[in-house]
Amino acid sequence: MKKMKKIFFASQILLAINLFILIVPPAVFLIAFKLFPSINPTENGFGAYPLLFIVCGIAGLFVTIPFSAIMIILYLLYKYKFSKNRQ
Repeated sequence: MKKMKKIFFASQILLAINLFILIVPPAVFLIAFKLFPSINPTENGFGAYPLLFIVCGIAGLFVTIPFSAIMIILYLLYKYKFSKNRQ
């Protein structure tokens, strides 16, 4: 049971990391572009960084969402099926 719980938490942490990559860095760049208009993202290429983080976040979610969903289902089945058999 402890091994299953570790794998379950690892899958949830990976999902949280990918969501963080998808949301926080692009938001920071976009806020910086609004606060400092002298940083023109189209002239110096900084506009590619938010897009890069969005693409990496979505690509990571394609892997971690199915893995996370499978782990939730397996964890719940394992937890409730085997906990009733032990009693």
